Amino acid sequence: MSITGVDHVMLAVPDLDAARAAFTACFDRPSRPGSRHPGWGTTNAVLRFADSYLELITVVDRAEAAGRPASRRMTGVGDAGGGWVSAVLAAEDLPATCAALAGRGVPVAPPLDGVSVRPDGRRRRWRVGAHGEEFRTGRLPSLIEYLDPWPEADPDPAELRRGGVHGVAGVDIAVTDLPAAAAEYAVLLGGPPALGDRSATWTLPDGRVLRLLAPAGRATPVGAGDPVAAHLDRLGPGLCAVALAVDSPAAVAAAVAGRGGAVRPGVDGEPVVDPAGCAPIRLVAARPAPSRGPVVTAGATR
Repeated sequence: MSITGVDHVMLAVPDLDAARAAFTACFDRPSRPGSRHPGWGTTNAVLRFADSYLELITVVDRAEAAGRPASRRMTGVGDAGGGWVSAVLAAEDLPATCAALAGRGVPVAPPLDGVSVRPDGRRRRWRVGAHGEEFRTGRLPSLIEYLDPWPEADPDPAELRRGGVHGVAGVDIAVTDLPAAAAEYAVLLGGPPALGDRSATWTLPDGRVLRLLAPAGRATPVGAGDPVAAHLDRLGPGLCAVALAVDSPAAVAAAVAGRGGAVRPGVDGEPVVDPAGCAPIRLVAARPAPSRGPVVTAGATR
């Protein structure tokens, strides 16, 4: 069993073109035109970084989407105005990983093969696990293993770090029952977390941080400043914020503001931007990459 880190994060949006335009305006970097996902009823667009990516995804065939629990979650989030859907964790030997999780008391939906089809007909195969009710309800993230490399050559490395943005540094996941969720994630991630009053935190093999967050207290009104409670009230458990590693949070925030984007302080003091208006992104200082051999571009064959 081997989960190697966060491969990408998924943001469901009701209008893919509008979301692409908003992210381009915010970060001054283009997104790649989308692929269709036959059998899932969805299409996407991707903002690639040096070692991860952000997937904008929308439902284009509601009847087809109704046949997959994962796609039903995307339908629900899109209908609510959009928002973070999930982190997608990278796994090696996905069938063995899913079988090991089941053997340790965390049953997940077994691997299912899928394909992304570009507008020009190019295809990329992948398989995904933990895509069932555990994903639809936001209880667990899905797991992915790629069967093909990216269909096109990698862009210049400088382009992948355009604007001083390196990529996904971590993910925050809203939960209603922190002890129960932490116990399940400890099995999923292969070890215990560092515990705080309202949090459970793991540093994954790729150096990214996965953090479970509980609300401050249900007696607190949603508008009183608890983003975890607000997310739970709107979308239920699941990914509630993403951290992007950048050269300088202050400089990137100033650049975003200079392009007309809204910037606000986060609860930890870091700048927060929200190009889509429904999915907060924390800007955090990039850290040195962990010592794990050559850096592999996100989505390369693992």
